[in-house]
Amino acid sequence: MRTKTKLVIGVAAVTVVGVALATPVVGLLAPLLAVGNHNAEMHARGTATTSSGELFRTEFETEGPATLSTQMSSVAPGGHNGWHSHPGIVFNTLISGSIEWYDENCTPTIYTAGDSWVEGSQLHAYRVISTTANQAVSWFVTAQGQPLRTDLPAPPCAAALGL
Repeated sequence: MRTKTKLVIGVAAVTVVGVALATPVVGLLAPLLAVGNHNAEMHARGTATTSSGELFRTEFETEGPATLSTQMSSVAPGGHNGWHSHPGIVFNTLISGSIEWYDENCTPTIYTAGDSWVEGSQLHAYRVISTTANQAVSWFVTAQGQPLRTDLPAPPCAAALGL
């Protein structure tokens, strides 16, 4: 069995402005740890054999120059990060706490300390469900000049969730 991951990030990103209709962010502290630019397209491939002998492959690609940003975030118990999307891709690792992450259809996924996930340009949000603050490290890949996130209005299904 093969496992393959392919990431393609386009230069042309459509930014939706939702400031007036965006949902609030509650209890979020998110300083940037590092920001760097890569002034050409990026193409990298890696392969390995897993401990069970299966082939593991990964690919990473951008179409055009990119900005790579590393962020450490913390959200207080009961807090949430508001409905938003990203003009690129985000790799996340939860260091502490637990969250309930929602997609654009309000389908929940629970992540706990040690879990990682990837977000793209789809609408999403999360709230902290642990009694302690969550801490996460996120690595953003965006087209140069784009923001890390675009705040958006909540989907209709969010009203029942209180988000």
